[in-house]
Amino acid sequence: MDVEKTTALILEAVNGGQTSFDADGAGCYIQVNVWEGDPALNALCNTMNQYRQMTVSYNFGETKETVTGETICSWINGTVDGTVQVNADAVTAFVTDLAARYDTAGTARTFLTAAGTEVELTGAYGWKIDVAGEAAALTALIQAGPAKEPVEREPVYSSAAVSRTAPDWGSTYVEVDLTGQHVYMFQEGTLVWEAPCVTGNVSKNYTTPAGIYSLAYKERDKVLRGKKLADGSYEYESPVSYWMPFNGGIGLHDANWRGTFGGTIYQTGGSHGCVNLPPSSVPALYELVYKGIPVICHGA
Repeated sequence: MDVEKTTALILEAVNGGQTSFDADGAGCYIQVNVWEGDPALNALCNTMNQYRQMTVSYNFGETKETVTGETICSWINGTVDGTVQVNADAVTAFVTDLAARYDTAGTARTFLTAAGTEVELTGAYGWKIDVAGEAAALTALIQAGPAKEPVEREPVYSSAAVSRTAPDWGSTYVEVDLTGQHVYMFQEGTLVWEAPCVTGNVSKNYTTPAGIYSLAYKERDKVLRGKKLADGSYEYESPVSYWMPFNGGIGLHDANWRGTFGGTIYQTGGSHGCVNLPPSSVPALYELVYKGIPVICHGA
């Protein structure tokens, strides 16, 4: 029934002193143009029923999350011009829940140091689902039509780690011991490189931040510069032969202006935050590391 039209006619009848009116004759009822035998309706019904058999599974290491056909059907609002309409809010809520339970980036994790102690760290490194990207991909998958076979997919990630089982950084990484002033390189769980270092100057609040990071890139023959001063010069300019940043402007590099490394130098004579390394040791490390390798800093 056309509610708006019917309401208007009722008011008109009341105002005119009428006790009744012909709703059918006045065209108040919406005419049904599609009946149970309509081929298009039956085809749509069959398609919708096929969605009940569809499943989409996500693997997170040893854990699997499966979207059942019943859930998929609950997300479908109908069709427009033959295209299935999916409830965007419901799909986004589902993906958001996956991210809340399976993202590791930014969460606290336990790291076993080279010295054999356990420390709790957080950091940007880790798994992070691209919620908007995955919601769009899942919606497109559903709109493509009900899959006859179970669908296995990996979420769209904005950042990924090495492993889905603990630890997510795997067994190849660089470890920076801020307390011990030493850097280690582990490859497949084996120590393949190590050297003393000098990190951020604690007395000047340049302490190198602890955390789980990844190497942004590596570059030869770089000039490191401090903030630009009013006269156009820089706070400092330090040419280095090997540059390996992992936390914004903080990175590993050679420091030929230093005669000694390790110990307590960092407390009052440390860097602006970078990890200074002996020039003779850095070339080997530079060859071992690569973009994306985890860099784990711990201690103070």
